Amino acid sequence: MDLTKRRQANLSVLRRHDAAVSEIVDLATYVVVYNFDPERQAWARRGVEGTLFVVRRAVAPWYSLVVLNRLALENFTVGLSPSMEIQTTGNYLIYRTPLGG
Repeated sequence: MDLTKRRQANLSVLRRHDAAVSEIVDLATYVVVYNFDPERQAWARRGVEGTLFVVRRAVAPWYSLVVLNRLALENFTVGLSPSMEIQTTGNYLIYRTPLGG
């Protein structure tokens, strides 16, 4: 499948989960989602693995991170906002919300 058809297929799948998705801005073919446990000072897998999409939406939040989960039916979605802290370290994308999530 060529790149254009693949992007259209991915966009169609994303819109089934969120009708407000208007565009795929970028993607990573495989990611694993972790949560940081401050009490243990350790990272723990969240049970979410799959393709990560950065999407533009037609309504707020205007951009989101979406992982189409290969391990379960529940996908991972987080709306991006100016109050979030985001950094990249090597192969890792780390974000923190004002509430610490």
